[in-house]
Amino acid sequence: MGISLFSFVGFLLSLGVTVNGANILCLMGVASPSHHIWNRAIMDGLARAGHNLTILSADVEKNQPNNVHYVHLEEIYPTLYSGPDSIDLMEMANENVFKSVVSFYRDFVVHECAGTLKSKGLKQVMDYPDDFRFDLVLHDFTCGPCLLGLLHKFNYPPLVSVTAFNNPPYSTEVIGGHKFYSYVPFYSLSYGTDMNFFQRVHNTLLCLTDVVYRNYVSNPRIDAMMREYFRYDDLPYAPELSQRTKLMLVNAHYSIDFPEAAPPNLIPVGGLQIREPAPLPADLEQFVNASRKGAVLFSLGTNVRSDQLDSGRQRMIVEALRQLPDYHFLWKFETELGIPLPKNVIVRPWMPQNDLLAHPKLKAFITHAGLLSTHEATWYGVPIVGIPFIADQHRNLERCVRSGIAKRVAFQTMTTEELRDAIRDVLEDPQYRTNMAAQSALFRDQPEKPLARAVWWIEWVLRHPDATQLQSPVLKLGFVRTYLLDVALFFAAVPVLLVFIVKRWLRKSRSVSEGKKRN
Repeated sequence: MGISLFSFVGFLLSLGVTVNGANILCLMGVASPSHHIWNRAIMDGLARAGHNLTILSADVEKNQPNNVHYVHLEEIYPTLYSGPDSIDLMEMANENVFKSVVSFYRDFVVHECAGTLKSKGLKQVMDYPDDFRFDLVLHDFTCGPCLLGLLHKFNYPPLVSVTAFNNPPYSTEVIGGHKFYSYVPFYSLSYGTDMNFFQRVHNTLLCLTDVVYRNYVSNPRIDAMMREYFRYDDLPYAPELSQRTKLMLVNAHYSIDFPEAAPPNLIPVGGLQIREPAPLPADLEQFVNASRKGAVLFSLGTNVRSDQLDSGRQRMIVEALRQLPDYHFLWKFETELGIPLPKNVIVRPWMPQNDLLAHPKLKAFITHAGLLSTHEATWYGVPIVGIPFIADQHRNLERCVRSGIAKRVAFQTMTTEELRDAIRDVLEDPQYRTNMAAQSALFRDQPEKPLARAVWWIEWVLRHPDATQLQSPVLKLGFVRTYLLDVALFFAAVPVLLVFIVKRWLRKSRSVSEGKKRN
């Protein structure tokens, strides 16, 4: 009997089947390489834990283990960036904050959903039998519920929502809880928690613009697009699908982000993409070590790229770096840079950012202040020169500036001298590195690595798929009861009612008294 059992286990393993592994459907439709890097870390962690993953994604990975299967949503990037309605992130970076809210939903979210629904990859999964068993759905909810028609198709496995986008303003509409505009600035504002009156007015108007446009324009449009594709008569309203979330993982940590009230099923796992550093390639190692005072990494991330800067700004940057010959600069530049480079600058289409930031001779990081980059710089204690463009980059950098670990340079008005001086200040004023070392110590001081925490909580949902104890009651209570508007109305009505009763009593008493006098 024992021999037969071992033979059976061996047979399963030979087929690549993971014993006791859950079948997890991963819906990763956000068209952003940085989101993919973060989401991939979670999915790789789940795969290493023995779970079977089917991943619908705008970005795909090759040479995966037998328990990981990518399905390409191949139309998302072309729809966003090369179709007739293509968007220009550099143009969006120049918009005012109110227009940028509308652009995010009207242009990015809607066109991303259109690309998703056109993809052959989605049709491939729609052709799975409806009774195919998934034990859990992992969903990047950053750009809305467009893919959640699959949650309905597969009969509602427990849903875990994730986002690399910090703790976005609409997270409360997914799992409940509260957003306090009085001290939590909107992600595109360069405010701190101590906003003055007019900043709080500005913040409130912007947050309300986001709420109103999302709920009364964007969500109905996404819902209509989904109903055209997912032909289920009983399909719930699109945002209601998101609200089936059991647990939310957000890319946040108190050492870097603003303090916020959160329900217990919102789990901060900021920095989970950070891994143990690997040795640098030989040419980069040699270039870094050849610097007299140290090296500086320069990367504007994966969405707004360095090669999208106009040639004037590119020349300005090269000249600023030329004027700091004691330092060597490694610039992630995605195409050919047609400008002669000084000896202290090299460009590559890709840089091993995690490994470079971990290098002891890496002294500063010139960055767009994206959240992943900010977390990685903080983890490794590298101070920042920030050049923000869009979305949360402004708020990320403002928090760093206020903590004394970064200097800001505005790309719209940047000059050679301003950029050079900002880099020099961060490199040569020891306070920046001292402050960053203190913040790094806070970030690293955790009971477990963020990725381990993320995997544990996802497996917690697998162990307790029907548990509701962590969920906020806000979604069930609704706006009026949550914010005690009915109670406030009652308290306001009581004195009015008392005054009315007293007046009526006095009027009646006066009438009785006058009647007695006449008699």
